[in-house]
Amino acid sequence: MASQAKSPWRVVLTRAFAAILIVLTVSANAVGPAQAIENLRKYAGIVVDAKTGHVLYEEQADSRRYPASVSKVMTLYILFQELSAGNLKLSSTMTVSKHAAAAVPTKLGLRAGATISVQDAIKSIVTLSANDMARVIAEHISGSEEAFAKRMTDTARALGMRNTTYRNASGLPDGGQLTTVRDQAILAIAIYQHFPSYYEFFQTKSFSYGKSTYGNHNRLLGYMGAVDGIKTGYINAAGSNLMTAARKDNRHIVIIAFGFNSSSARDQKVRQLVATYLPKGRRGDYLRTAMIPQPGRQGNVQVAVAQSPAAAPVFVMPMPLPGFRLAQLVAANGAQSQRQLTPVSQQVALVNPAPVPVPMPADLGQQAAVQAANTLAAPSQSPQPQVPSQDVIGAWLSDTYNLGAPPAALGQTAPSAPLGMKPPAPVPAADGNQPIDLLTSGSVQSADAAAGGWVVQIGAGPSEDSARAMLADAAGKAGHLNDFRSYVERFEKNGSVFYRARFIGFGDRDAAAAMCNQLKQQNLACLAMQS
Repeated sequence: MASQAKSPWRVVLTRAFAAILIVLTVSANAVGPAQAIENLRKYAGIVVDAKTGHVLYEEQADSRRYPASVSKVMTLYILFQELSAGNLKLSSTMTVSKHAAAAVPTKLGLRAGATISVQDAIKSIVTLSANDMARVIAEHISGSEEAFAKRMTDTARALGMRNTTYRNASGLPDGGQLTTVRDQAILAIAIYQHFPSYYEFFQTKSFSYGKSTYGNHNRLLGYMGAVDGIKTGYINAAGSNLMTAARKDNRHIVIIAFGFNSSSARDQKVRQLVATYLPKGRRGDYLRTAMIPQPGRQGNVQVAVAQSPAAAPVFVMPMPLPGFRLAQLVAANGAQSQRQLTPVSQQVALVNPAPVPVPMPADLGQQAAVQAANTLAAPSQSPQPQVPSQDVIGAWLSDTYNLGAPPAALGQTAPSAPLGMKPPAPVPAADGNQPIDLLTSGSVQSADAAAGGWVVQIGAGPSEDSARAMLADAAGKAGHLNDFRSYVERFEKNGSVFYRARFIGFGDRDAAAAMCNQLKQQNLACLAMQS
């Protein structure tokens, strides 16, 4: 009998082992299954000219990698969507859950039940890379981190990031959270194009909260007077990662470098890439080839940014502006569901879209939040018959300039004209015929105005962004336009606000008319006038 009795140390060891198994089982059930991690700590890098979309350098650009904390850039992209849609404010408060408080460092360290403002959460992510605040944002917007991760993946697909899947909001280890540096280059360009004002958060050098001050992990910030962000990342299986951008001398490039054994080796490589490729970037406006469609604002558009020549075209699915807890907002707005339209699978195959813009479909087989946002975007009253003369303008704007706009460099946005400024009235052409509508013709027009310099107007758009897209497109097709200053002028017509796209600095009517003739050869509309 004595030989069958267990020694005390064996009893203790058995009980400890059983306790460990119980803890691991409970923890696994609490956070959900995560796929096994493999070692992907291998270098991959890419440099893209953000003004043209052309790849300047790449190595292993399409190889699978773990994004680590660079994942938080997508978390912030979605948060910026919510801020832009008016669903959140920078002053809005969010509550820390037990799941968020339990995140492993690095983290801000707030207890469950505490609250934090959206602005402070953003700053904690861009400086400290706070994992707990990424979870707070995810749960506040989507109700759970799992639901938010699905939205992250859906948004990635809409941006043209075809090889990226997100499983959590922070980038903590999960074998299913995969990306490529090419995909991350698309995101780096998109977050600047779509949210230029919020992009400034990535330039935050330090953040004070409570009694602590946290510095930015991106030690390259300000390098060569050009590096302006945006996010570092590290997990053991990924190595040290960096997504960054450099803007100087009217050039703009993005650099993605993953898989380093140390942050110092990573920073040394990125310095070399910035010094080598920034001088090779385009100077001037952003071309349409670099424009990434915004989810919710564009339809089936081919995305060419950062894509390899052999890659098949990427078609962006038409997604509505994102929403946050939209059931209440829909009810408050009194919105009605929209009628069913052509299925997405058929829309992608269209070569010549219908000339008249139509509402977004209510059901595209996407997540509930997206469908709710679609409903919110619907008119609260029954649609009114459109006036034929307005259809032409709307159709032209929709068919011709449906991409997102190229942002001006931070702090250098050209001022709009004073509200209420009336456009100069066009006069009959030399042959006595009435002027042809600018928005539907490539004919050269002229207009009388007070004495001054001559300008070339190439069109008018429904937003300042669309007007800047026209300017970028024209500059790309007529290189000499880069010698003239572009600007956007706001005006109202029939109760609607439009924005004129103009180039100024022409010495006389002949010079402006000659430029218009060049634009006409490129099938662009043009109007020469005095300013």
